[in-house]
Parts: sequence; C-alpha cells; structure tokens
Amino acid sequence: MTRCWMPVGALLLAALSPAVSAQEGEKFDCVIAAVPADKKEMLGAVMGGAGDQATQEALFKELATITDGCVARFGITDEQKGHYFDYSLARISREWLAVDIATFNLAPGVVDRALDFGPAGVNPDLSSDMSEEQIMKIVQAYVEAGVDIEKVDTAVWEKVGAYAAATSIYWNKRKLLPF
Repeated sequence: MTRCWMPVGALLLAALSPAVSAQEGEKFDCVIAAVPADKKEMLGAVMGGAGDQATQEALFKELATITDGCVARFGITDEQKGHYFDYSLARISREWLAVDIATFNLAPGVVDRALDFGPAGVNPDLSSDMSEEQIMKIVQAYVEAGVDIEKVDTAVWEKVGAYAAATSIYWNKRKLLPF
C-alpha cells in the first residue's frame, strides 16, 4: 500500500510550489502535526464531498479541540482563532485533495497557476462560488496541459473545484495570520 502512494506523493511534491511545501513554522504546522493521518484523510474526504453531516461535525469538533491546544500553546488571540481553524482545515483539505486529483493525472499546480494562488498571488476568494470565468480558466489550463477534459468524470471535476476552494481559503486565511 505504501509503495502505491509513493509516486503520488512525489507527484504532489513536484506539483506544489516550493513555498507551499517548505517548512511553514511551528504555529502554522501545529494543528497539521497534531492531527492523526487517518483523521486528515477523513477530513479531506469530507471536504471533497464524502460522508454525512454527523461525520463532518464530529471531525470538526476533533479539529477544534486540537486547534484550541495550539491556540493556547502559542498564545494565538481570540480574533485569530477562527482564521487559524479555517486555515488548518483548508490546509488539510487542500493537501488531501491535491493527492486525490493527482491520482486522476490532474496536477494541482495547474489550478494554482490558472487562478494565481500562492504567497504573491491574487488568491481570489472562492469561499462562496466560483465564477464561470474562473471555471473556464481552470478548464483551459488543463487543456493547455494536455488533459482530455472530455474524459474527466464529473465527480473528479467537483474535487478539482473543492481543491480550488480549499486553496483559496488556505491562502486568504494565511494572510490574516501574522506569524
């Protein structure tokens, strides 16, 4: 099983920008490091559309407890706590979705470039809905990358959209955290 994921992990590392895969500091990493791998997978899957509301709520409660521990450990303010939770959830989701869509030969970096995500990017707010223009930018970027978009299943496109939304939240919430 581990052998199967090694190429996917290598693809993910190659696809993500160096700034994202670089060490992000203890405060940014605290929640991520404390969440067990199986819970990260479950959170990613839920944010990608799997599971029911009860499962989602239970996972969010667990994540909130872990977040509270990191908030206390690093003296993160009450004002920043919500942004910190959202950042952590988005980061976990983004990382899981990046691996997931890469298994369908869709590089997540294509979405990042198409929508200008990154530390110096525009980072459009996709917390509600994507515009038709943004969707078309992603589709066109995959066409230019050689993807036969007609062969991509609707469920996979939904995961690409979830990846874009998680990436938007990730970068925008990160900007609100001054550490």
